[in-house]
Amino acid sequence: MTSTHRATFFGLSIRDLDILRRLLAERSVSGVAAQLNQSQPSISATLRRLRDIFQDPLLVRSGQRMVLTDKAMTLSAQVESLLSSFVELLESDEDFDPSTSERTIRIAAATSFEFFLVPLLVAELHRQAPRCKLELFVPTLHSGLETERESGGLDAVVGNWPVPPPHLKHMPLATCELACLVSASHPLPAGTRLSLDDYMRLSHISPSSPQDLSISPIDGMLQRLTRERRVMVSVPDYSIIPQLLPGTDYAFTVGRRYAEHAAQTGALKLLTMPEELSVMQFYLLWHERSHASRYHQWLRQTIRRLVREHDVLAVPPALVIRHGL
Repeated sequence: MTSTHRATFFGLSIRDLDILRRLLAERSVSGVAAQLNQSQPSISATLRRLRDIFQDPLLVRSGQRMVLTDKAMTLSAQVESLLSSFVELLESDEDFDPSTSERTIRIAAATSFEFFLVPLLVAELHRQAPRCKLELFVPTLHSGLETERESGGLDAVVGNWPVPPPHLKHMPLATCELACLVSASHPLPAGTRLSLDDYMRLSHISPSSPQDLSISPIDGMLQRLTRERRVMVSVPDYSIIPQLLPGTDYAFTVGRRYAEHAAQTGALKLLTMPEELSVMQFYLLWHERSHASRYHQWLRQTIRRLVREHDVLAVPPALVIRHGL
C-alpha cells in the first residue's frame, strides 16, 4: 500500500467497517444482508473489497460453515473498539440520553461483587438504556487493566484492592463481611471463630492467580500483616469453587452473603474470619479523563444507586463501627 492509500484510510468508510464488524460476528454474507436489508451481491462486493484492502480472505469455508482467518480474529476486537469510539465521538456527551444511546458499556468487576451486582445492573440497563450493550470483565494484572482503563477501554472498575490504585479516582461502594467456606465434613464446627494463626494453618483455594496477589483482597491484607497463606488451588472460574470444597479440607474466603448462598445446599458450612480479615471494601474506580463526562457520571451514579438501594453486600453496623470503615 502507498502512503497515499494510507492517507485516505485505504478508501474505507464507516459503512465498510460496520459491514466488516457484522461479517466477522455473523460469519455469513446472507445473514449480514438480512440484518441490513440489503442484497447478498452488495455485501459480497463489500467483502471482496475488504479482502483486497486487508490482503487477507478474512472468512474462509470449513465444511458447511465459514470461519475467521487469524488476521480476521485479530481485526474483530479492533473493529468493534474503533466503531464504539466513532459512536462516542458522534454522540455529543452534553446530549447523552441513555434511552437512545447505543454505546457499549465496558465494566471490570471483582467476581465476588459481580454475583450480586450484575443481575441488578442488567435489569436497570434494560429499563434505562435498552440499546446499550454491556461487556463485563474480571480485573487481573494480565488483562492490562490499568493501561486499558487509562486509554478509555473500560468505563468503570469495581475493585476490592486493600488500597485503591492512587492514579485512579475512586469512591467507596460497599463494605462486605467476609466468611470462610469449608466442606460440611470439615473437622471445625460451623461458626467457629478463627484466629489469624488458625486461618494461616488452613489450605486455601483462590480465584486469583499467584501473579495477581497484589490485587487480591485477602492476600493484599495478609501482605500488610507480613503473612502469606498456603494456596493449594488457584482456579480461573469463580463459580466452580463451591463444587471443589466438599470432601476436602480446603477453605475458600469470600463475602458472607455469597458464602451463605453457597452453603444452602448443605454440602458446605461457614467459619468466622479472624478479626484482622473480617471485612473487605469495594470501590468504584475511573480515570480522570472521564470524570466530567455526562455519560460516565450517569453510569457511576447508576451503579452507586443500585448498590445502595438494594443493600448489596451490606456489612452489619457493629462491624463497620468496630473496624472504622
